[in-house]
Amino acid sequence: MPPSIKTRLTALTGCKIPVMAAPMAGVSGGALAAAVARAGGLGFIAAGHANNAEALNSQVSQFKSAAPEGAQPLLGFIGFSSMKGGDLSKISAALDEHKPKICQFFAPSIVDGGSNVKLAQSKGALVFAQVGSVKEANEALDAGVDGIIAQGREAGGHGLRTELGSGTLPLAARVVELARSNAKDVVVLAAGGIVDGRGLAAALSLGCDGAVLGTRLWASQEAMGDASGVKREALVKAECDDVLRTKVFDILQDVGSANPWPQPFDSVGALKNDTTAQWHENEGELKGQLQAEADSKVLSDFRDASKAIDLSKVCCYSGEGVGSITSLDSAETIVAAVEAEAIEQIRRISSLIEE
Repeated sequence: MPPSIKTRLTALTGCKIPVMAAPMAGVSGGALAAAVARAGGLGFIAAGHANNAEALNSQVSQFKSAAPEGAQPLLGFIGFSSMKGGDLSKISAALDEHKPKICQFFAPSIVDGGSNVKLAQSKGALVFAQVGSVKEANEALDAGVDGIIAQGREAGGHGLRTELGSGTLPLAARVVELARSNAKDVVVLAAGGIVDGRGLAAALSLGCDGAVLGTRLWASQEAMGDASGVKREALVKAECDDVLRTKVFDILQDVGSANPWPQPFDSVGALKNDTTAQWHENEGELKGQLQAEADSKVLSDFRDASKAIDLSKVCCYSGEGVGSITSLDSAETIVAAVEAEAIEQIRRISSLIEE
């Protein structure tokens, strides 16, 4: 029988590999979730703002057609928009329709004192809360969640502003301590900068029960949102030093958006480019220009660049682990390789001990 890693996460969820695929809005659809599930991990579909039930239905159908028999969908929701004003009706409808095994909530993960947690659990779902700080972790524990994802500032995509959170290692370690002192047996996953088996092994060494892959699965064959392949190609070529957490892209992208990202979640991990070089740490002037001009040239140039997928100007989400991504592979292959490398690293570390 081949070796495997057993943790409280695998025991709780029935997954074979303690790896979760982050529910990345616009990226994580049914095909990606199914590929991760076939490998033995937890493949999530991004329900995101929960503003398109038809699209979600389509992605869940794709998942069911390609996932292992009997696999239940796993759904991720963005809190500020999907539960705006404490209205849980869209979440409730999605839970009733798709009966997910796990719900992930983020930005914020806890709404109205935990009413979203209670709702999901009452409908038979486990609840994983993604947090970026100790404060958020304590709120999640008080709300009675089943799992906490400790997202460090090295993560790609949206997360807490840099000054409000911590790096993945210290945050995950502290959340493990908090979870172990909680009356409920809460699993903890580390997220942010983890792209391979070495990262999974490091998370397990901290006491975590598993790890979350975001950027690594963004650079997969099944990822959505990059029909031209330009952004994923950029990820394969990028180094860890090419990544920055910044508010600049949200300032530009939120103009006219139906769901502008609110503080303190209005920052993203992304590849550096001319836009960040000009405006990062100069956000006040950028906001001033956008507010002063009804037809801002800065904004129109950015939107033109977005249509052309000009990566010298537009946002390409990325975490700091991107430098270790050297190829565009299937998600199934990626997750299996993560497990194999983690086992190898754990064995290597064990060999360092002399009795």
